[in-house]
Amino acid sequence: MKVLIPLDRDFNYFESKSLYTKYQKLIGDIEDFDKILSSTLFYSFISNENKFIGCLYFYKNGGRLFVNGFSNRNCHLQNIECLNMAEKWFDCDIWARTKHKTAKFCLTRAGFKKVDTELYVKKKGE
Repeated sequence: MKVLIPLDRDFNYFESKSLYTKYQKLIGDIEDFDKILSSTLFYSFISNENKFIGCLYFYKNGGRLFVNGFSNRNCHLQNIECLNMAEKWFDCDIWARTKHKTAKFCLTRAGFKKVDTELYVKKKGE
């Protein structure tokens, strides 16, 4: 799997922006795409077959590291792989907030534990 950041020469800006715009309301983000790029740790994931999977972005909120993301349809297993890969880049717990059933399923399959109705955490080392 290939991981790209916004500073990479090959970063798929337009493809990422288009997918973000498509799912922006569903993921509950009010920021525009360029603001997300400049204020988060943003990663785009490309499969070994050169297929755009989706993006994860990490940000601090209330002293906690949160993750949010969006992806193309039918990439559930790759999404889990992306979450598991990205989780290793940080030495702290990672939090996620979602109200969507498919996102909740993906988070739990990636080892996140339900803390509240819409809040999940992946404890470092678990």
